[in-house]
Amino acid sequence: MSRRQLRGVESISAAIDSGIKPSLLLVLEENLSPAAADLAGRAIDLGIPVHYESERELRRMSATEGGAEILALEGPPLAQTLDELMASDGIVFVLVGLRYPGNVGFILRSLEVAGGAGVVLDTDWEASQREQATRIGMRADRFFPLLEASAMDAIHSARKRGRRAVAVETSGTNSPWQIDLSRPTVVVMGSEATGIPASLLSEVDDTVAIPVGGFIPSYNVQAAVGIIVGEWLRQSMS
Repeated sequence: MSRRQLRGVESISAAIDSGIKPSLLLVLEENLSPAAADLAGRAIDLGIPVHYESERELRRMSATEGGAEILALEGPPLAQTLDELMASDGIVFVLVGLRYPGNVGFILRSLEVAGGAGVVLDTDWEASQREQATRIGMRADRFFPLLEASAMDAIHSARKRGRRAVAVETSGTNSPWQIDLSRPTVVVMGSEATGIPASLLSEVDDTVAIPVGGFIPSYNVQAAVGIIVGEWLRQSMS
């Protein structure tokens, strides 16, 4: 089941009346209409998480012109474990040893917007670095899973759930458009400085390289993920 945005009191109330329980609500923190306030209270009574946000944030998050005072996320509950994540629909990215929160934040936002299943983060970060990454990524972890686990455990969990494991490295023999990304897949990305450890490369089903035409031998990890996500969308929608 994919995630989608519900906007406004009428559409959200109708969804709840029909038995759909949103994963969360984003609600304007000030000057809320009585109808929206009542709906937020109803959601709280149903155990639906309610986040109160600024007008600017609601405007940024709304797909409608002028924004909305209340938004809901329709979709499955956020996966709490690797096995739950790997059983979800959509592509999963495993990020190994990435150093910069800005890179991770970009990846989180891009993958959530594209409808990916989630991200596994294998780093030795401080809590403040994770917080910086999620802030840069528009706190996308509110809407899809961001799990912290070892990449090896993630690959083993993916295998149990029938996912193919693909690494992106300059040593790859295929390009992303030469493999089937439309099937359940987990994509392993390493840092630009150290790449993906050999122990992980030996565990994946395929290693792909993104073609380059210049002197610098690899793309920034943000660009590389964007290329993979774009190819996944192209294959999945064709």
